[in-house]
Amino acid sequence: MTSPTNPEVLPLLTAWEPSRPRLTWYGDDGERVELSGRVLRNWVVKAANLLVAECDAGPGTAVRLDLPAHWRLLVWALAVRAAGAEVLLGDDGGDPVVVVTDHPERWSGGAVEVVAVPLPALARAWPGDLPAGALDGAADLMGQPDEPMFAASGPAGARTTGAPGARVLLEAHDPAALLERAWACWREDGSVVVVTPREDDAVATIREQEGAVAEDPLRGR
Repeated sequence: MTSPTNPEVLPLLTAWEPSRPRLTWYGDDGERVELSGRVLRNWVVKAANLLVAECDAGPGTAVRLDLPAHWRLLVWALAVRAAGAEVLLGDDGGDPVVVVTDHPERWSGGAVEVVAVPLPALARAWPGDLPAGALDGAADLMGQPDEPMFAASGPAGARTTGAPGARVLLEAHDPAALLERAWACWREDGSVVVVTPREDDAVATIREQEGAVAEDPLRGR
């Protein structure tokens, strides 16, 4: 999965009422995370700054996201796009220069820059020891500036009306499908409610609670 060169991701996240939710997550363990457009932008900026400053990421850099279908995947995918780099997922071809992963041991000893990302929302540092040379995608991220250290330009076809789009419920079955649907929703000024797979009744309850007005057309794939 490739991304256009240096897309301007950040205005898409704060195009309408920056305090309203853009990303809501329901995990298997009962964890609920909600990020407004403003807060999501802040996370993305910090992650992109880390990639640029510590990994020399930019246009032409291939970054593999070795992460499950999770809200952290979405944050880091947006960061890679904001930095102008190329997103690689799953079986995508290409030789990554940087790997963002929740399993850094898979990549230790290789010739790639490794960013280790803990998945729990309250994690402020990687739990335990990191492989030599790996960056801490929690602690090192929080030390990054809140404003971009990179330039960006606007993507073709982005909505510019400023009116909020749909609040869409997405089930986190597959990283590539989740990223595709979330990106499409954000480009239409929408917000996403992401849930790990669960019983239909539980999904329906969350959808009603969150005011999601559309179901994921890729559900069940």
